[in-house]
Amino acid sequence: MGQLQAFQLPGCRLWFHTGDHGPPHFHAGVVDAWEIRVFFLQEPPEYDVRFQLKRIPARTVRTILRLAIVHRAALFTEWERSQDG
Repeated sequence: MGQLQAFQLPGCRLWFHTGDHGPPHFHAGVVDAWEIRVFFLQEPPEYDVRFQLKRIPARTVRTILRLAIVHRAALFTEWERSQDG
């Protein structure tokens, strides 16, 4: 598991799972509260909820999706590196 290098968001964990399955995505969340997967190559980016124990702030999700668009190329490069092992 590796932390995203393309961007960070205060109060939120952003990471790739090494050797994760496609389609390309990263994980975002708050420990013991919620986790989503963000499919950043889709237009517009989409997400699904992995788990939710507390409310997921809509503003945070909008920010993550916006940053995913801005940093799409860097995210894809990181995704490819994360698949190598």
